[in-house]
Amino acid sequence: MKNACYRVALLTALVPLVVAGCATQRSAEDAKAAAPSMPQAATAPQPTAAAPQAVNPAQPLPQPSALETQYGIQITQVGLTAGGGLVDVRFKVLDAAKARALLGNAAHAPMLIAGDNPPLMPPHNALKGARFGQGQIFYILYPNARSVVKPGAQVTVAVGDVRLGPVTAQ
Repeated sequence: MKNACYRVALLTALVPLVVAGCATQRSAEDAKAAAPSMPQAATAPQPTAAAPQAVNPAQPLPQPSALETQYGIQITQVGLTAGGGLVDVRFKVLDAAKARALLGNAAHAPMLIAGDNPPLMPPHNALKGARFGQGQIFYILYPNARSVVKPGAQVTVAVGDVRLGPVTAQ
């Protein structure tokens, strides 16, 4: 009886998947068959593809400043993402104990300060449960309220009384 129930449940779950897969495959075959066939001589010559652009390799991180060494974290990137709606801040843990002492207290959430605008606050659970280890890279996504941070803007990361930066936003 138990095996029969398992078989029924399995068939009930698999039948729609198989039918959907067949429908998708049939649609692709129908589209291929419906496409008009053109003689080879009538096809226009394809333009030559441009040479691929060389991608710049990732630049090595600069040496941490004395302040970054003192507090155990190095800001590695401040960049805009999601069409400018979010600010992506990444930092590398240089010393786990110092980073835990600085960022472990939820009351001292890292804020972003751009110019004389009000600071951008992170989500309340940005670093909740983070286990800091030497060499790890963490990120926090800040909502870019009022489009305060723009590419090229100088941004300072503030944690309590500690100020790290300024860092140029990308």
